[in-house]
Amino acid sequence: MTDLRVNVLGPVRAWRGEAEIDLGPARRRALFAMLAANANRPVTRGELIRALWGGSAPGAAAGNVYTYVSGLRRSLGTAGGRLLSGRAGYTLRLEPGALDADRFVSLCEAAEAPAAAGRPGEAVALLDEALALWHGDAYANVAALFAELDRHRLAELQIAAAERRARLILDGGCDESPIADLTALVRDHPLHEPFHELLMRALHRAGRGTEALDVYHAARRVLADELGVEPGTAMRELQSRILTESGPTAAVAVVARPVAPRRRRLVGRDGELELLRDLLGTAREGRSAIVWIEGEPGIGKSALLDAALHEARTLGLRVARGVAEELSSRIPLHVMRAALGEEAVPHDEPGAALDRVLAHVRRLTAAGPLVLAVERLQWADEASLLAWERLAALTRWLPLLLVATTRPEPGRRDLARLRRGVATRDGHLIRLAPLPRADIEQIFGTAVGVPPGATLRSLAPLTGGNPLYARELVSGLVAEDGVRVVDGLAEVDARADGMPRSLVDTVRASLDHLSPGARDALRYAALLGDEFAVADLAAVTGRTPFDLMADLEEAVAATVLVGAGRELAFRQPVLRRALAGSIPAALRPTLHRYAAQALADNGSAAARVAGHLLAGPPEVDDWQVGWLVAHSEEVFRQAPGPARELFRRALASGRCAPDQRETLAAFLDGLGG
Repeated sequence: MTDLRVNVLGPVRAWRGEAEIDLGPARRRALFAMLAANANRPVTRGELIRALWGGSAPGAAAGNVYTYVSGLRRSLGTAGGRLLSGRAGYTLRLEPGALDADRFVSLCEAAEAPAAAGRPGEAVALLDEALALWHGDAYANVAALFAELDRHRLAELQIAAAERRARLILDGGCDESPIADLTALVRDHPLHEPFHELLMRALHRAGRGTEALDVYHAARRVLADELGVEPGTAMRELQSRILTESGPTAAVAVVARPVAPRRRRLVGRDGELELLRDLLGTAREGRSAIVWIEGEPGIGKSALLDAALHEARTLGLRVARGVAEELSSRIPLHVMRAALGEEAVPHDEPGAALDRVLAHVRRLTAAGPLVLAVERLQWADEASLLAWERLAALTRWLPLLLVATTRPEPGRRDLARLRRGVATRDGHLIRLAPLPRADIEQIFGTAVGVPPGATLRSLAPLTGGNPLYARELVSGLVAEDGVRVVDGLAEVDARADGMPRSLVDTVRASLDHLSPGARDALRYAALLGDEFAVADLAAVTGRTPFDLMADLEEAVAATVLVGAGRELAFRQPVLRRALAGSIPAALRPTLHRYAAQALADNGSAAARVAGHLLAGPPEVDDWQVGWLVAHSEEVFRQAPGPARELFRRALASGRCAPDQRETLAAFLDGLGG
C-alpha cells in the first residue's frame, strides 16, 4: 500500500507519499481526524455521528457518514484501501509512526531511558524532535467534541514534555540555556507554575538574580489574581535562596515567606508514636533498628517524624536528617551527604564516595548511638538508595536507628526491594492510615482557633482522613471568608464553597506522581461520579476496557481508587472533586452531555444518564427528547429530582412532538409539576 501520513498536532493534514491529500469540507475532515485518532480499530457509525453532530444529528446523518467515507476514499486515491468498512464500523489503517501524535508520544517515552541513565543531552534531543512535530493547537481546523477532548489531552502532554526538557537542561548541566524557551512558555501558559519556577532557576544560574526575583513576583500576582493561591514550596524556597545569595540589598526589597513551618502538635498516631518512642529508648541503650514509614501525600509522615526526632533530641540522641527533593534526584549521594553534613569531593568516583559515606556513619556511631532519618526516599538518587540499603545491613553491628519515609510508588522495584529488606531484617513497617473523623475535627478546631460547629464538622468526610487536606480545607475557607464564629463555634458560611481553591491545588499536586495516562483516565472517571464501572469509563473515553486496565491498576496501587463491589470508587471524595475540577469549566457541560449519550448507548442505568444530562448544557436536542420519552418511566422512578427538571426543559424546548409532549407532561404532573 502507498505510504499514508497524518498530522493532527496543528491543522489536520494528510499525505500520500509526498503529495498532500485534499480532505474536503469541515465535516469530512473531522470524520477523517476521528478515524486517524482511533487508527487501526473500528469506529462505529454511532460514534462518528456523535463526534460530528453531538446531540443534534440530522435524520440523514447515517447517509452523510457514508457519503463522507466515499469522498475520503476518492481523495486517498491509491491509499484508499487503508479505509476499511465492516460490520463493526470504519477502520483507518495506519503504519506505526504514520500519525504525528503517536510519534510524539513515542519520542517522549524514548527520552526517559537516556534521562534515567544520566545522558541528558540524548534525552533533550529526543524531546526536541518530539516538540518539533507541533504546528499549532492540535486539530486546529477541526471543530468537534472528540477533537476538543483529544486536544486537551495532547496539550497536557506537550506541556509535560516542554517542562521535562527544561528540567533536563537545568539538572543535567547542559550548556544550552532554556531562558528564551521558558520565557515564551510562561507567556503562553501563565497558570502553569513549574514554568515560572524553571525560568527563575535558569535566570539564577545565568547570574541574573534580580530578574529571577521579578519572575517570582509576577508569578505570585498571576496565581493570586487568577487562582487565589500563593506560589508553591519550590518557588518559595528558590526565592529565599536567591535573596540569601544576593545579600542584604535584595533581602530588604522583599521579605521571603518562611520555608519551614512551625512544628505542629501531632494529632492522632498515638500507637505509631509510642512504637517510635520505644525504639528511641532502645537506641539510647545502643541497640539498632530500622523503621520504614509510608503513606499517601499529606497523610502525616513528616509530622510523625518531626515528633519522633523531637523526642530523640530530648533524650540526648544525636540526629542526622536529610530530605530528598525531586530536583536533586540526579546528584549522587545528595540526600545522604546533606543529612550527615558531608561535603562532596570534586570528580569523585561513585564507589569511593559511597565508602566515604559509610565510613562517616561508622565514625559517628563509634562515639555513640545515632538516629539517621531520610525523608521522601522515593526521590533519593540511586547512590543514596544503595547507601540506605548498605546501612540497613550495618544495623546488625552499629548502634544506629535508621528511618525512612516514603509514599507508595507503583512500579518502583528499587523501593520495593528496600521495603522487603526492612521486613527480612526484623525492621518495622509503619503504613499510615487515614485519620478517624474525630481527629480531623480536632485539626479543624486547631486551624480555626475555636471548636468546629456542625456545618464545619460535616465537611470532615471530604478530607478522606488526610490531615493535610483537613488543614488546607479550613485555611482555604478562612482565606475566602467562608468561616464565621457563632456562639463560640466555627461554622461554614452558607455562601461559601466547601472546596476552596487551595485544597483543589494541593490535591492535584498529590497526583503528580501518576503517569499522564492514569491522570487522564481518572479525570474522565471523575465525571462519572464517586463510583464507576470500567465498561462505562470505556464508553466515555472511547478506549477498550483492556486498554484502560494498566492506568486503572496504577491508580489502585497508588490508593487513589479502591474496589467497590463490581465497580471502582475514588477512595477520597476530595480526589474526585479535584480531578473533575481540573477539567475546564466551559468544557464540563459538553463532556457531561457526551457522557450521557455514551452511557445510554452502553446500557447504563437511566438515573446515571439523567444525572449527566442535568449537568450538561441547558439546551435540549432531539436525541435528549427521544431518550427522555423512551425512558420516562425509569427516570421518573429512579431519579425524581433530575426527572422534574429534565422534563421541564424538554417541554420548554419546543422540540417535542405532540405525543412526546403528552408523555412527558403526564410524568411531570405525577412529580407535582
